[in-house]
This record gives sequence, C-alpha cells and structure tokens, in this order.
Amino acid sequence: MNQTPRLLNRILLGIFGVLLLALGIHLLLIAGVPDYARGWRGLADAVYGSGRQILLATTLPGQKESWLWIIVAALLIVVILLMIWWISVQGRGRTSEYVSAYFDDEPMPGRVEISGEAVEQTIRAMLGRRVDVVSISVSVWERAPVPGLKIKVQPRKGVEPGRLGHEIVDATRAAQELMGARGPVVVYLAAGARSRFARSDRVQ
Repeated sequence: MNQTPRLLNRILLGIFGVLLLALGIHLLLIAGVPDYARGWRGLADAVYGSGRQILLATTLPGQKESWLWIIVAALLIVVILLMIWWISVQGRGRTSEYVSAYFDDEPMPGRVEISGEAVEQTIRAMLGRRVDVVSISVSVWERAPVPGLKIKVQPRKGVEPGRLGHEIVDATRAAQELMGARGPVVVYLAAGARSRFARSDRVQ
C-alpha cells in the first residue's frame, strides 16, 4: 500500500555506496602507495590547470568571472529541486479518510465521510480492553477502489502472535462491515522494549 519508490531508492543507495567505496579505496591508495599518490598529484595538477584555462577563456566581457559559474548554479538549483521532489515522494499513499462517498438521494443529497480515527476507535471497541496488548494504532492507505488498513500492534511478551493476529483481523472485519467498506488489512506485530517492560493492569 505504501507508494514509496523503493526501486529508485535502492538504485540511489547503490550508486552512493559505490561512490563512497571508490572514494575510500582512493584515499587508502593515496595514503599507502607513494607511486599512486604521485600519479594522482600530477593528474590533479593537470586537471586544475585545464580548468583554470577554461575559466579564463570563458570570462564575461568586463567581468573577472566565467559564465560557466552561471551554468553550475543552474545545475545546483536543479539538483536541489530533484532532492525536494525525492523527499516529497517518500511514504506516499497515506490518507486521513477511510470512507468518502456522495449520495444524490432525494430529497436530501449529501456526502458521508469516515476518518481513520473513527476506524481506530471502532476496532478498539471491537477488541475490548485487552491486557495482552500494549498499544494499537491504525493508519489508512490509498488503494482503489477501497482504502486499505495497516494495524500496528505491540503485544506483551509471551503472547501467541498467530492467535492475536487472527483476533485483530476478525475485529477489523467486523468494524469494516459497520463502515460499509471492505478493503485489504495488514496486521503488523511489533516487539520492543515497551512490550518487554510494560506492566499489566491489575484490578484492586
């Protein structure tokens, strides 16, 4: 249900990792191999000299700077915009509305909207007060034609995950019947320090 571009992320991470690996090997060779260091120094001096000549040959009339810096600034702006776009596409797909339907029935047409918070409260009511669950959260994800539900549950230590998962799915299906929308359900059982150290409520 999550619309994060995972393939693009993996490609970018792979490229970034290869570049970092190459840079690390390069620095090790410079530090440990004198011949490589001398060759790199000569190459760097040659590249610096060529670049300086190019900048001098492209100087703006009446100015001391090259017009190539304008192109460099434009490229940096493009890179920044691409980074902003890449950040904006992470984690897409989540929505706050579970049901949004319009009815044109006479004499009173209108729209019915049910939020994700209402779905979460309904599921909690279906499950009742359980001592084997530390926390439960529900998120709604866009999916045609009916949104999907992702239910994250932190059970207490020692709870049978299979039985708990089936009970949560049954409660979710009952809540969906009340909402009039039967979409996919993902139940995620998470374990952590809170699950291990949380105390059970006792009736005094």
